[in-house]
Parts: sequence; C-alpha cells; structure tokens
Amino acid sequence: MRANGSIIRQQREARQLTYEDLTFICSSEDLMLLEQKNEGILEIILDLCQRLDIPYHKVFPKTTLASEVFMLQLIRCLHLRQEFAAILFLLDTFGKRINYESGRIIGHLFYFRAYATLFYRQDTQKAVHYFQRAATFLSEEKRYELLVLKGLATCYQANQEKQRARIFFERAEQVEEKMINSEKLGTSYCQAARFFAEKGQHQQVNDLCDEGIQTLLEINITEGLEELFFEKAIVQSEDTHQIELLKQANYYANINQNHVLEQQITDQLLRV
Repeated sequence: MRANGSIIRQQREARQLTYEDLTFICSSEDLMLLEQKNEGILEIILDLCQRLDIPYHKVFPKTTLASEVFMLQLIRCLHLRQEFAAILFLLDTFGKRINYESGRIIGHLFYFRAYATLFYRQDTQKAVHYFQRAATFLSEEKRYELLVLKGLATCYQANQEKQRARIFFERAEQVEEKMINSEKLGTSYCQAARFFAEKGQHQQVNDLCDEGIQTLLEINITEGLEELFFEKAIVQSEDTHQIELLKQANYYANINQNHVLEQQITDQLLRV
C-alpha cells in the first residue's frame, strides 16, 4: 500500500527514535521500506501513525483518500480499533469528496458512520438515520442486515423506547438464528477457501477470503483474520501482492498468538 514514508521518517527522527525502537510495531526492514519506498501494509502504517502522533490523513496520498475502495478498507480497520473520532473526521472531510460507484460501499460506510455517531457522539437520532440509510443499501446481505438491526435496537434502547427496541432485537434474533455463529465465521470462510484452492479456482478463493476478512473486521473479531490473509496470499501470482498479504497475515497471527501459522508465514516468505 502506498503511503507518505517521508512524514513517518521526519516524525521518527524528530522524536529521536531508531528503527530498533519501533520493532514492537514492525521489523526494521519493513520500516525502512516504508520510509524509503513509500510501501507498507495498512495495519502497520496505522500503528506507526498512532505511535508518532501523525494524523491518519497526512500519511496517505490524496489520490488514495479519493478511492472508495481504500476509504472502506481504512474505515474498517479504524472500526476494529474503535477509533470513532477518526472515522467521523475522515468521512466528513474526505468521504464526501469521493465519486462513489458502489452502492454496497456506500451502505457499509453509512453503517460505520452510524456506529461511530452512536458510540462517540452519542447522538441516537442521527445514528438511527444512518443505520436506516445503511439498511437501504445492505438489505440483501444478511450479515449486515443483522448488524443494522442490532444498531437500531441499541439506539431505541438508549432513547428509552423499549417497545421499539424489543421489536428490533427480536428481528435481529430471527435473522441470527439462520446464520452461522460469529465465532465459527473465520473457520467457515477458511475451509471454503481451501476447498476452492485445492481445485485451482483462485478467483473463488480471493472472493471468499475478501468477504470473510470484511465480515470479521466489521463485527470486531480478529480471530481467523490471519488464516484468511494467508489463504489469499498463497494463491497470488504476483510476488509483491503475496508478500503484502503474508505480512498482514503475520500481523494478525501475532495478535491472536497463532505461533504455528507464524512459522508457516515465515517459511512462505522465504520461498517468495
């Protein structure tokens, strides 16, 4: 992913930090690559910005911030970190400048805006409006329909509208009964991806891994992300893309203490 490495270098040097001082975030090699070649994975870039007090929008090129696909990816990561103030700032400042082509992306961004509005600004009236807007774009996606229903129920409960809240919680339960348990989501997507990988159907692997990653990020679950990034990585034909995905897999394997996969990732990186 492209980023403004010179800003990271300037802030690091201003704080008199060496590469070794930041190895708890990433390797010296990855930090050097980011500073000199402007290349890095999103999760590490965000960690460095947080450590060096760099506003997120300062580290990404304007062309990148103008991409609806990148904006959704960025907001998903911030949602997982519960950085609601940053989400609202980015959507208010840069999200409105984007020429959107995907209704699905618009729906997801409305969901994140609603969630941040509810839990950061505690404005239940506006949150209800944004959840309702999200619902119009995500009505055919059961997983997100469930999230929206729970969001609306939470808003009504906060407003002491107990009857409305109960109605939406019951609707959410009805939808949830027909779905896979959240704790098994990562495993389910991973098993399906491996099935198609064995058949050499790499596009299906990519699609399943993307959907699984997006879903886990939006429901604030990290367990299973490392497996999905890994499965997607090993079917890539381009080395640079495979390396970036392996680094993302390693990032979440470290968070989830999946040491077995960490070793597999290291072995795979040596082969690339």
